[in-house]
Amino acid sequence: MTQKEGKTLFGPVEHPWFAPLWRRILLVAFCFGWTGVEYYFGNTTWVYIVGAIALFAAYAYLYAYKGPDDPSRETRPRMEDDEG
Repeated sequence: MTQKEGKTLFGPVEHPWFAPLWRRILLVAFCFGWTGVEYYFGNTTWVYIVGAIALFAAYAYLYAYKGPDDPSRETRPRMEDDEG
């Protein structure tokens, strides 16, 4: 998975909505909480699936996340509004 234009293999992770740290922590906590729910009910297949999603979310949103003000973040230039 390479970072190109602020995206990963699964889509954009550097959306401005995720700029506040508390939103990213809440998302990751929800994913791990849901993994616990699936484990509690004995759904081992879903434990692995949701656990993998939770691990990816933890990596993407807590470790590798580059905020909107990060100078090393690569983004595409905005397109001009067409008048016509």
